Amino acid sequence: MRKNVSLPSLILIITTTVYSFSSMTTAFFMLGSRSLLWFLISAACYFIPYALIVAQYTKKYAQRSGSIYDWLKDSLSPKAAFVTAFLWYCSYFIWMISLFMKLLIPLSILLFGQDLTGKIDWLGFPPQAWLAFFAILAVFLLTALITRGFQTILSFLKLSSYAMIGLLLLSLVSNLTIIWQQPQLIAVNLAQSLQAPSFFAGTNERFLSQLPFFIFSITAFGGLDTVASLADRTKKSQTRFPKAIVYSAGLIFLLYFGGIILWSAAANLEQLRSGDPMHLGNLMYGLIGSTAHSLSQLFHLSGSQSQLLYQVYIRYTAFTMFVAYLSLLSSITYGPLKSLIQGTPKELWPQKLVLLNKQQMPAKALWVQSLLLALCIFALAFNHSFVSDLFNQLTYMTNVSRALPYFIVAMSFPFFLQKGMVQPDELLLQRRKSNYTLSFSVCTCIFLAIAFQIYEPLKMGDYLNFLTLIVGPLIFGGLASWIYQRSERKQIV
Repeated sequence: MRKNVSLPSLILIITTTVYSFSSMTTAFFMLGSRSLLWFLISAACYFIPYALIVAQYTKKYAQRSGSIYDWLKDSLSPKAAFVTAFLWYCSYFIWMISLFMKLLIPLSILLFGQDLTGKIDWLGFPPQAWLAFFAILAVFLLTALITRGFQTILSFLKLSSYAMIGLLLLSLVSNLTIIWQQPQLIAVNLAQSLQAPSFFAGTNERFLSQLPFFIFSITAFGGLDTVASLADRTKKSQTRFPKAIVYSAGLIFLLYFGGIILWSAAANLEQLRSGDPMHLGNLMYGLIGSTAHSLSQLFHLSGSQSQLLYQVYIRYTAFTMFVAYLSLLSSITYGPLKSLIQGTPKELWPQKLVLLNKQQMPAKALWVQSLLLALCIFALAFNHSFVSDLFNQLTYMTNVSRALPYFIVAMSFPFFLQKGMVQPDELLLQRRKSNYTLSFSVCTCIFLAIAFQIYEPLKMGDYLNFLTLIVGPLIFGGLASWIYQRSERKQIV
């Protein structure tokens, strides 16, 4: 059953799903105001062109379940589409394992005001065993909720959207208050933000040396494909979804741009870096906590009042991150799997796997997926060096495997146009050269990102990770090709 989601609600869901408050604060901390240039380049050359491509595909195939598979089947070939969709799913499967393992961290901060996940030693079991236990419990609970219908996923997405709006408002009001109370520091803070050295190791003031941040800024715009895979479950998606994607793309860019400027004006980056040690794991909480301390000093709050304000700020941030994780996990637990088994020829899969329950959800496939996720998490719980190294290598494999489908989608767009899959008057951009430019721009950005990811371990002499990056897509692609060829031999597809 399709759900009626209004255009404003779709824009809200897409914006808050793709936009990452954590990425914005990380960008500010790592490169200051100079990160704006990289976000501008990434938005102009990658995100907005890719959003227009996805919007065009969604406009054509909004009623189909296959997402990436349907987009590529007619433009390239059914086999190329299946291999790409399989690569896309495998990368999300590995990512799900990592996300479920991290789910307890914001929950711990929400409940106790600090991350206690490394200190759990109940009944003599080590912390990693309890992390795995709660992660597996979350896998099964979330799967049980998702099998009850698409409304569950939609509810998580809406809850996450409202929580993110609250966090954005909290950040906006807090930083504007600091700026209002200390206008004399605006110029000093902005100058410091512009002059602060890059936080990336091995980089300097040269433009090309900051290429790692270009890769980071591209990943900050990720997630459109996941949201687009849910288009067939909403009413009037053929007209609403493309509009929502285009409007959201502009809004997401403005949120990143405005957020970095606001933080640069309100906070002294040099003082933040020289204060309590921060790393990528606690950076967002550290910056929010620093904002709370600044407000406490401005309003001369007592020690207990300052601590209360600090706890309110970091716990609400933790709440937002927790529901954001749940929202993200609910969408990627369902979306890629649905696209793979419902969008591709059903003959490729065991008959029971593609059956839908009364709520039109692939319940059996979801439970099989949950069992595989649980087994992987359980294996990691033993902290055996072989298992840990294997998972690290699998994670490394997905770096390129996850980028390749985006590259193929963009590369296929000119073929989509040449084959006349859409009428000229239905194109979002009427000029064909403009559409070709979109494809070229996105492909160039992704090629640079992939090339850098492959070159970096080679430069460092890390040949194992270099080989993993190369072999990973070949293994996933080879497995997909074998599944498809086996079906071809049986004359199924």
